[in-house]
Amino acid sequence: MMRQNFIGVLLLVAILVSGCTSSNAQNDVLQVADEKKESLTIQLISSNTVMPNERHHLAHRIELFQKEHPNVDIKIVWNQSYISGGKASWFKTNDPSYLYDGDAQKTPDIVELVPNQIKDLYRLGRIEPLNMNESVLNEYLITSNDGYVLGVKSKINPLLLYYNKGIFESLGIDLPSEQWGLSELNRAIAILKAAGYEVYIPLSPYTLEWATSLFGGRIAGVDGTILTGYLDSEETLKAARWISSIGTKIEFQGGHLERVFPYELLGGKTALAIEYGYGFLPRSVNSYEEIAQHNEQIHIAGVPIGVNGINPAQISALSLTSRSKSKDLAMKLLRYLTKDRSTLYSDIATHTLNAFMKPLNLPVSEERTSIMLEEMKRSLPATLYMHENTTAVIHTFYKSAIPNPLIEIRDGQGGIDQLKQYIDQLKQ
Repeated sequence: MMRQNFIGVLLLVAILVSGCTSSNAQNDVLQVADEKKESLTIQLISSNTVMPNERHHLAHRIELFQKEHPNVDIKIVWNQSYISGGKASWFKTNDPSYLYDGDAQKTPDIVELVPNQIKDLYRLGRIEPLNMNESVLNEYLITSNDGYVLGVKSKINPLLLYYNKGIFESLGIDLPSEQWGLSELNRAIAILKAAGYEVYIPLSPYTLEWATSLFGGRIAGVDGTILTGYLDSEETLKAARWISSIGTKIEFQGGHLERVFPYELLGGKTALAIEYGYGFLPRSVNSYEEIAQHNEQIHIAGVPIGVNGINPAQISALSLTSRSKSKDLAMKLLRYLTKDRSTLYSDIATHTLNAFMKPLNLPVSEERTSIMLEEMKRSLPATLYMHENTTAVIHTFYKSAIPNPLIEIRDGQGGIDQLKQYIDQLKQ
């Protein structure tokens, strides 16, 4: 009997020891899992921050990455824009201030910035170079002047030519095509204006850069920082005077916004316009696709570039902050987002459209998307695009007006001296 009791006690002890060992093993597994848990914070810019992530293409792709990595927590922070103080996007600001000030508490791992901000913050040591030196990725990357990769393109907003097809056909004007140069554009403008239609090409730092290239010049040196000898060249002056001759005037007067673009285009008063693809009026018609869906006569084409022309696009990119505590994981995500190069441009186009538009009533036109993709591929970062203010491209013309030296040239009151004054303003 005593022997049976002794054996029973041994069995009980064995069970208890086994249970403790099993519990400890489970705790060890949970602890290891917790130790492997990683997190990323990503800040994206969008004028439509209320749309769910599945409606934002880039956010959706980031969530797919998270599903493939269950031990990763990803937080997407949406900003409508950095606080630009009402400044137009061609004026430099110190936002996002947490990066310029080095505030570690507010610094995300990955942040969406424009090329000029990225290069500025890289010089300050706030942005980390990316180990993505494969030549096959070059066209999708933002690099420093000394060749370091600083960002992966996330948005591309090129200039487009908008035209009323019905008016063009009624006047016998050839429809815009890739073969158009300055002479074809001038011919169309002359016929339209003679017939009483408006032409909308405002004199802005962006249209000036495009037009200067049509005349064989550039507004800045190859590295984008040298302006003297470029922005104050004869080619730039010719371009400014050519745009001025078209007669489009946009100014902020008495707090009242004139209804110029896209409303006059939609109403049929304006028959030809040069403007960006996205970002006109917040909570209103705010993309090339919405414009075309509002008026089936409105079509788009690439801006004429002739032999030497460029398309100065407003471009944003994803960069890795130096204060990130999850740099390896951030690089895995960036590589994940660029792994399928056959869809990269369409992915960028979809994200750019999502960031600006409201939900559309009709599907996006494949024909217009094709035109947009071609313009994206041949575009270059706009030299004077200093920050991403998503409130509206057009609104910035009113809010901060066109730089005074350009207004003087537009109004026939100046020349090279005004362009030199403009350089001085930019340097300040």
